[in-house]
Amino acid sequence: MQIFKLIINQHLCTGCNVCVVSCPINFNQLKTVGKLTEENAVLLVKNGIANPIFVESRDKNCDGCGVCLKECPQNAIQVEILNVE
Repeated sequence: MQIFKLIINQHLCTGCNVCVVSCPINFNQLKTVGKLTEENAVLLVKNGIANPIFVESRDKNCDGCGVCLKECPQNAIQVEILNVE
């Protein structure tokens, strides 16, 4: 099984929020729940910098789609693939 880990370069990130609103999982959570929290978001901007959120007990964390990477104007996001047996 693959688990995707987002890495944000905090020196490049400007906290523009583009990754948060472009993430399909975040969008689905906004549509169903109406807000993003650390329990349901994949990315959140806190203190002016994007932060990856991973909750082990959650069914769906980052699915590695890469939309946030493509949309980030600062190229501040990388995805690391972790292989878990």
